[in-house]
Amino acid sequence: MKNKTIILTLLLVFASSLKASVENSFVEANNMYKNGNYQEAIDMYQSILDGGYESAALYYNLGNAYFRTDNLGAAILNYERALQIDPSDKEIQQNLDYANSKTIDRINKVPELFITKWFNAVLGWFSVNQWGVVAIVVMVLLCACVVVFFTTKSYTIKQVSFYSAIVMLVLIICSIINASVLKNRIENLQQAIVLEPTVVVKSSPDDNSAEKFIIHEGCKVTIEDELSDWTKVKISDGNTGWVENTYIEII
Repeated sequence: MKNKTIILTLLLVFASSLKASVENSFVEANNMYKNGNYQEAIDMYQSILDGGYESAALYYNLGNAYFRTDNLGAAILNYERALQIDPSDKEIQQNLDYANSKTIDRINKVPELFITKWFNAVLGWFSVNQWGVVAIVVMVLLCACVVVFFTTKSYTIKQVSFYSAIVMLVLIICSIINASVLKNRIENLQQAIVLEPTVVVKSSPDDNSAEKFIIHEGCKVTIEDELSDWTKVKISDGNTGWVENTYIEII
């Protein structure tokens, strides 16, 4: 028992020192950015990521540093990664929108049904973990409504608690569904950002195949298939084709 306590203490001390080290590196990188040393800041942010730590703030700041060095593709890539972790952050979304406005491609999106657009907007309110927290909080409120319903003698309060419990139950179900859908999208809907200035999209995974269309740095694509050194991508207007793996990076 004593040995287990010692080991646990050592692990806690190590975790605490590691967190402090990451925080110090993050502050140092932020100071480099403030002083205009953008490439040094990029290297420091990247070293933190290479150490296994990631956060929305880290990707966001890395995106800002890349944007300052005119590396538009990498900036958009990191803004997208930050937004995956915290989709409710308006500042990340604003910077992403601004970066996208600087891209060359102006691709018309396939029109969405109103209900689809509304559902996607609701999904973007919170991240997967945040939807889970919402479900837990509402579940606690549901339990409170049930307790009130069975303990109060007031008919009016019973009615209020009964209907409130129904609303809470619906909210719990919706939160769980939203978390599941969002998690499934993140895990199964692979998207990537074009990092090269100009990329020729081919009709098949072959250098000698016909050219279908051209996309540029910062363009967001959906990955549909992979074959050797090639990836089949789809752009927002529905057109598909093949590009070499080195031209894109998965979000």
